[in-house]
Amino acid sequence: MDVGVSREQFHRLIDDLPAEKLPSVAKLIRILVDEDDEPISAEELSQHLRIRDEMLLGKYVTADKVFSER
Repeated sequence: MDVGVSREQFHRLIDDLPAEKLPSVAKLIRILVDEDDEPISAEELSQHLRIRDEMLLGKYVTADKVFSER
């Protein structure tokens, strides 16, 4: 499989990143390699559906609003 970037090239890309971007990249990589295949619990599903319904009703705060209040 052609991945387009070798591990060495990827390491160089990481080395060239500004330090303040490293936490975001680390989080993304953790998400990509997460192998948690456990089914979600009934409680987690209920919470997800409640949050989704609240968002559909417009009951949410945008990131812009959160960060503008700092």
